[in-house]
Amino acid sequence: MSEEQARPSGGSPQAVAVTVRDVQELIRRKDEIEAQIKANYDVLESGLQVDDEIMEFGSVNTQNFQSLHNIGSVVQHSEGKPLNVTVIRRGEKHQLRLVPTSWAGRGLLGCNIIPLQR
Repeated sequence: MSEEQARPSGGSPQAVAVTVRDVQELIRRKDEIEAQIKANYDVLESGLQVDDEIMEFGSVNTQNFQSLHNIGSVVQHSEGKPLNVTVIRRGEKHQLRLVPTSWAGRGLLGCNIIPLQR
C-alpha cells in the first residue's frame, strides 16, 4: 500500500506511521486492559475495596493467619465457589462474598492482598 493510499483523506504524513503490527499490538493491549477492568469491576462489585482490613477470608482469620500463603491456598481451593470475607472499612465491619475466578491476569481475585504493616 502506498503512503497516499494509507493516509486518510485530509490526513497528514505524520499519521501514516501505523503498521499492521502496531494495530495487532493495540488490539492485544485492549483485550488485556478490558480483562483487567472486568476483574477489578468484579472485585469492586463484590464489595472489596482498597484499604479494607481483612479479618476473615474463608477459613483464614486473625487467629489462625500465619502468612499470605494461607489466603492463597484458600483462593486456589475455592475457584468458582463463593468465599465469605469479613473486612473492617473505616472502622465498620462488612461481610462480603468473593468468588475466585480465572481471568486474563495473574491470580484468581483480580487484586493484590498485602500484609498490614503495623
